[in-house]
Amino acid sequence: MDKYTIFDQATTGIAVAPARGESMADAAQRDLEAALQLLAERAQYLTGASGASIGLREGGEMVCRAGAGPAAAEVGVEIEAGSGLTAESIRSCQLVRCDHAEGDSRVNRESCHELGVKSAMVMPLLREQEVVGVFELVADRESAFEERDVAALIRLAEMALTVVELADAAQRALPEISGSERDQGVPEKTIAAMEPAKPIEVGQELSSTNAEPPAPAETAQIGSCEACGFPVSQGRTWCVDCEQAGRSAERKPSGDASAFSHLSAMGREETWFQAHSYTLGALLVAALTIALLALKLR
Repeated sequence: MDKYTIFDQATTGIAVAPARGESMADAAQRDLEAALQLLAERAQYLTGASGASIGLREGGEMVCRAGAGPAAAEVGVEIEAGSGLTAESIRSCQLVRCDHAEGDSRVNRESCHELGVKSAMVMPLLREQEVVGVFELVADRESAFEERDVAALIRLAEMALTVVELADAAQRALPEISGSERDQGVPEKTIAAMEPAKPIEVGQELSSTNAEPPAPAETAQIGSCEACGFPVSQGRTWCVDCEQAGRSAERKPSGDASAFSHLSAMGREETWFQAHSYTLGALLVAALTIALLALKLR
């Protein structure tokens, strides 16, 4: 896999779990340094530079915050920002590239001789047209950096600026977070549970937990037969059976059990002829048939 393919798949966010007893501010600062160090190491690997350094402005100085490679500046030391390519990049707010350090008047030749630097690139970290840092690459050979190295440095510088902006936003938010944590009391649910119950006003209805739910409107409109207690629709006082049995004139309490039993017995009362009407009819037909046959046989 090509190293520039690896660069395209790189991520800039590094989240390190706070150590025991470490404040949020210290953890945020440690995350910033870890992210910048990763970017410096990736830049040194991708471009083949002998040194990659990231400096951030602190007050009136440019301090190295991350470095990778033997020719990189040491972390914590001041980067010379008043002369050389760094000064030119800060002044112009643009990327500055040098392919031949020996013949370039913009470089500090003494420093280049000491470090063995023969080519270099410096990219300013701009935030609202203000230089907040620099991203430097140096190499021990002439014309060491190509156009794709320039593109890689631009992208890595953008990532470094994003990391710095996120760190600054976190630093500004820390006092607010600390204040909100101090002001934060008991959770709302707990407070609600601790509140005493409101007194019930005089005349206010109490709802029983065992009370049955109110009957639907349709159920409430159903009545019962005054004679037998059978359910009837609204507006009726007698059921159909009671009306057909001729009991509509009699009014008995709905709770009287004898009313229903009397109506049932009444419905079962029949005369002997009514009960045997079919049999008597069949016998009559049979007798008439026999009589007719007898008359014909004479």
